[in-house]
Amino acid sequence: MHARRFIAGVYTGLLVLLTVCFMPWAQASIPLSASPSQASYSLAPYNEYWHADTPSLTINDVLAQPRPFQPTQDAQDLNFGYTRSEVWLRAQVRNDSPSPQRWIVEFEYPFLDYVTLHILRQQRNDVLRSGSAVPVEQRALSHRQAVFPLELDAFETVTLYTHVAASGSKMLSYNLLTPEAFYSQNDRHNFWLATYFGMLLAMGLYNLLLFFGLKERIFLHYSLFVAGFGLAILAFNGIGTLMFWSFLGENTSRLVALGFTFASTMATLFAQSFLNTEIYCPRWHQVLNTFRSYCWLAVIASLLLPIPVALHIMDVTGFMAALLLLICGSYCSLRRLPSARLFVFAWSLFLLGAGVFALRNLGILPANFITLHGIQIGSALEMLLLSFALASRFNKLKRQKERAQAAMLAALKKQEAVLEQKVATRTRALEHLANCDMLTGLLNRHGLARCAEAALERNRQNGHRLALLMLDLDRFKPINDCYGHEAGDFVLQQVAKRIAHLARTDDHCARFGGDEFIIIMENIESCDTLENIQARIDEAIRSPIKLPCGERVSVSVSIGVSTCLGTEGATLESLLREADSHMYAVKSRQAVEFYRYGSAS
Repeated sequence: MHARRFIAGVYTGLLVLLTVCFMPWAQASIPLSASPSQASYSLAPYNEYWHADTPSLTINDVLAQPRPFQPTQDAQDLNFGYTRSEVWLRAQVRNDSPSPQRWIVEFEYPFLDYVTLHILRQQRNDVLRSGSAVPVEQRALSHRQAVFPLELDAFETVTLYTHVAASGSKMLSYNLLTPEAFYSQNDRHNFWLATYFGMLLAMGLYNLLLFFGLKERIFLHYSLFVAGFGLAILAFNGIGTLMFWSFLGENTSRLVALGFTFASTMATLFAQSFLNTEIYCPRWHQVLNTFRSYCWLAVIASLLLPIPVALHIMDVTGFMAALLLLICGSYCSLRRLPSARLFVFAWSLFLLGAGVFALRNLGILPANFITLHGIQIGSALEMLLLSFALASRFNKLKRQKERAQAAMLAALKKQEAVLEQKVATRTRALEHLANCDMLTGLLNRHGLARCAEAALERNRQNGHRLALLMLDLDRFKPINDCYGHEAGDFVLQQVAKRIAHLARTDDHCARFGGDEFIIIMENIESCDTLENIQARIDEAIRSPIKLPCGERVSVSVSIGVSTCLGTEGATLESLLREADSHMYAVKSRQAVEFYRYGSAS
């Protein structure tokens, strides 16, 4: 009896030990099989998340007992908005390559305070840290975003546990990229960010110099607005922390709130000066004075209140300022005040960007490129327009009002004409893309359907015979296998050129998919004509093709034909089915003939 109890206890202990050892792997989601042939992967479809109600849990606490991790389907599922709880992410990554590979784990949203990545392997647990509140020298990689290096041995599978703690919005979409793809993407982003901040710096300094030269406060108000806004965006994008104030830690988030609320305060002053509300709209002037008092209180609150509260105040203040100034500008525009329309247009763009930014932070809008950078796009356009408006004041002092209006009207008409031309060009390009195959230049399936519908309608009206030829290339796959897909694409292009060359002017040639082509011929007079066309197509396609590498290859073709008269009421689908059936019958006969020929030899 004691021996049986002892054996049962041993088995129970072994089972518990195995469960504890393999718990990280058993709980993880479906692993991402990473191959170096693909430059980037989104980890969202392979990810699970868990909101930790208890703060400051360690990885051992998470692994000690099962946690209610929830699976995600796409990046939108990882946009949690303003949530106080810390978030744990879990994903598995497997190296499908027989050689070690290096990857980069990148979080798209740069405004995350603390991001800790635990890489669980069979023998060890690697811990990497990053985030906007982490000093640069302590980050896994010195970058404005939370990025981590991931080294994978041949066919190795690891589990990634990521702990995220942030005072602001938690938009946690993250990707797996090769170093080449990561640094290429980083160069593009840095270019646009440098352009954006260079523009802000130029406009701010330019208007500050104008203030010192002309002693008009409107230029000072605008410079202070640009300075506050630029400071907030600099901190929000992680560039400020990376280059200037890494020592601030969590106060980087406070700097974002302070910059945006200060910019809202300066925006009300600028609007009053630009629209001259004290003279033309006294009531609105008083409303803006009252709102500015609230903005100063919001600035003080951003300095004193907890950071999450300060960030909420920032969102509310920025949105209210943009909306209030838009309404004020619209009222001034209705009263035909000078430059009011341009002000409304500029602030409409800014309101759109600020609204998208705030609603994305609150988790209402999905996280994507537009919502992530909406405030930057809107502010850039708004500041450019307002800068042009300020510069035009110099000319208005020297010109008559009628000449200025005429010049602006001419400029608007010219811009409208250019825009209409661009729209027309773009429409034609989109129509071509929608109906033509990108590789061969022939019609694609959508274009084929449109042409076939029109051809069948003409066929029903005139009662002539219509034919559909389905061409399927034979011996094409070995070319891809031997010489690569680029050679295969080259062969398809050459075959398409030959088919288009043999087709008549009114025939419709399409690439149906892969190595299949379709020809629709109208007004076919006799079967002899079809046989002659098939023979010429077969002869043309069989002709050798010289590849770019110098090798010569050849393919053959199986052709299936279907015909109809205008009185038969045929459709494209019925013609395709009939031609497909005939084509496979031809292919089968060719295979039997090849087998007999091979057996006889």
